[in-house]
Amino acid sequence: MVLKLHERVRVGVVFKEEGQKIEPKWFLWRGGKKTVKYITYVWREKEGRDTIHKFSVTDGSTLYELSYWQEKLIWFLDTVEMDG
Repeated sequence: MVLKLHERVRVGVVFKEEGQKIEPKWFLWRGGKKTVKYITYVWREKEGRDTIHKFSVTDGSTLYELSYWQEKLIWFLDTVEMDG
């Protein structure tokens, strides 16, 4: 089952290589903290002037899609893919 959300979330990240590489480590969603166990895929999209950094991540059981809107400096949880 895939939930399409586009909900703002707070994300703990590590910026590496002088800000060129972004690694989400955890995010807060629905009253809980989800720890990123693996980043499975990374890509970028453009919307107007904004660069959107997209991350497919997992906590080991659920797949999430996070997006970081660079111009606005905000994070969204876009989709959640759960079994069942």
